[in-house]
This record gives sequence, C-alpha cells and structure tokens, in this order.
Amino acid sequence: MAIPNENLMDSIEEPKGRVAVKLQLNTFSKDSSDKFFGRAIRNTHTVGNVLQLVAKKVPQLDIGTVYSVCDALEKVITESLGNGNSVNCLNLGVFYIACKGATDGKTNSPEITVKFSPSELTKSAIAGITVDKEDYSEPVAVINKIVDVDTCSADGNLSLNGSVQILGKKLLIGGEDSGIWFAPATGEDAVIDESGSDWTQVTAKLVVNKPGTLLFPLPKTLTGGKYRIVLKTRSPSNLKYARRELVKTVSDAVVIQ
Repeated sequence: MAIPNENLMDSIEEPKGRVAVKLQLNTFSKDSSDKFFGRAIRNTHTVGNVLQLVAKKVPQLDIGTVYSVCDALEKVITESLGNGNSVNCLNLGVFYIACKGATDGKTNSPEITVKFSPSELTKSAIAGITVDKEDYSEPVAVINKIVDVDTCSADGNLSLNGSVQILGKKLLIGGEDSGIWFAPATGEDAVIDESGSDWTQVTAKLVVNKPGTLLFPLPKTLTGGKYRIVLKTRSPSNLKYARRELVKTVSDAVVIQ
C-alpha cells in the first residue's frame, strides 16, 4: 500500500449527510424529453484520510500499526482475488471475479474483471443521505484547443487549404444531420448567422474522429476571414449509439489566412 507521506496530513471534512448531484438530459429516452439521469459528485477520502480515521477509532494504536494492518489487508484481498477467489471485505461487501463483454465462445475466452457487490450494511450507510445541490449539465462537446496542423500552432490562426486538429471532450461526430461547419463571424463578438445559410460544411472524410480528437482538412471553398467552427453530433462517445437530439457546439473565433 504505497501512500505519499503528505496524504497522512490531508484535511478531513466532517460528514454532512448530503451529496451534490449533476443532472444531464437523458437523450436516449423514447417516451419523454424531460427525463434526466443523475451523477453524484464524488468527495473522496484518500488512503491517508482513512488511516487517520481508523487511528482515531482505535486510539491505543499508533498510526504506523494501523498502516501495517491495512497494508496486510490489501495484500490478502489482492492475493485472494489473484487466486480466483471472491473476498468478503469486512462485511462491507464482496469483491468477486466476473466476465466482461461478449465472446464467440469458440476461439476466444471472455475477458475477466473484478466487481464489487455492496452488503446491506454498506447500503444502509447511505440511507440518510440527501441531495444538497443539483446542477444541470448539457451533453455538449468541450473544445479545449484548435491546432493548425501545418504550423502546429494553437493561436487561433489556421492556414488556408490546410488541416485542423480539434482537441477536447465528447467531440465524436456521428448520426443523422451531424457534421462540421465553418460559420463566417462578424464584429468584435464574432457573431454568426444561426440559420446556417452561409456556413461551409466539411465534406472530406475525417482523418481522426474520436471523442477527444478531430482531424480534418479545411474545405477547399473557404476563403480567408474570421469563422467559428460548428460541431453537430448525435454520438455520445460511441458510433454504435445515437442521441435522439442533435447536439451543437460552437468554437471560439478562428482566423483563416
């Protein structure tokens, strides 16, 4: 059990019995567009935190002894799993070996993983938790950087007839009416025509089309000027699935010259 020394000094917040939840529209729902699924925001106690809390529960033991016992427990659990056994972890629940994914059953064996099944004791520990705060999250792409492939520059300037790389999250392009467009932008605020009548679509095949990276050549019909890049997609993070709603993301202004 490797723990940085500074973890032992980490602050521990008093339990509040509340949790923050981020709600995101369920774009896969077939019967309603106003259904959301929630994701609890984690507030994780470090290993150092846990050691401090255990030491407080057993004041007659120094933290070094507590660490030694926890280190031995870690080894017993991982070694038992490595030998193909399930392990009841202090009545908190059971770590067990499980199969992951599908296989044809003839030429390949299923992939093995480990899962955890919480006990009733563990489930009862959260029975009194209430939702402290709810935030709504739209399933839009996040553009972190736009790179001119020819110059390797990310200063907002793109080379005419060159290629561009977009880095970020949830960028995967797929589904009906999806694509990438360059929308002419005017004024200091780089305003675009939301109707899309003057947008230029990227028609070339995307060289890279991944959730974290898009790479493609600029349309040959583009002329120099200021633009915003518009992304539209129905794919969350896998081309096998599609949202019911088309999600649009607009970049900051770029200059093509």
